[in-house]
Amino acid sequence: MQPQAAKKAIRVVRRLFQLFFLGGALFLAAKLLLGVPTRTVEYYCPMGGIVSFYGLFKKQQFICALGEMNLSLALALLATVLITKRSFCSWVCPLGTIFEGLSALRRRIIPESHLRLSDRTDAVLCNLKYIVLAAILILTYRAGELVFRGYDPFYVLFTGGKGHDLIPIVSLAVLGAILVASFLFEFAWCRYLCPLAAVMNTLSRLGLLKVRRDRTGCDACGACDTVCPQRIRVSEAHKITSVDCTNCFECLTHCPRPRVLEVSV
Repeated sequence: MQPQAAKKAIRVVRRLFQLFFLGGALFLAAKLLLGVPTRTVEYYCPMGGIVSFYGLFKKQQFICALGEMNLSLALALLATVLITKRSFCSWVCPLGTIFEGLSALRRRIIPESHLRLSDRTDAVLCNLKYIVLAAILILTYRAGELVFRGYDPFYVLFTGGKGHDLIPIVSLAVLGAILVASFLFEFAWCRYLCPLAAVMNTLSRLGLLKVRRDRTGCDACGACDTVCPQRIRVSEAHKITSVDCTNCFECLTHCPRPRVLEVSV
């Protein structure tokens, strides 16, 4: 396959993955809103498995509505991170797909330079997700309840605001604020607040599948840096080891030179 054809194929396959999982989440939400008995998206959330670890270790039981499916998905996700880094974020996560769409829409309306945060501010904000993760784990373990559920954008959005434990006005206000922030600042939730991203970051650097740059063929045009949603300076690296890399391969597909950026183990 020719380089350009391969790049196009990568983008098409990723879009198909995104649409499949987004469609599944929307299907569950529609069934819930129509009153059809169904499991909510919570049943398929790997973060539920993460918050279950302590309860299982301490009391040998799951917290609240969580179960074996959540634990299985959490373990599968952690195993996947060791192979493909944070590809879950850019290939599977329905929220990530929505935020990617919001970013694409914003770029059509507002010039990037008007909203881009400084590197220092961005670096500071990126640490917030670890605080969010710690708060969720501590409060959940102490309360024995899913204290974050009413403010989780994934749960609120894909239950249509009708999920268990939601406070309609507050929950929808938080969701609205996150959507607006993610429209104005690219992947704001994913980069700064997502607790699952914080979990994955602990293992992401060990991920086997990485984008690598051929320094001899690179002309430092900066196209890869411009399109990277995680603000990674691809043009300055030999291989992308950043924990924030989601292997979306936007850098690879936008590189104007053949085989300068490639994926390998």
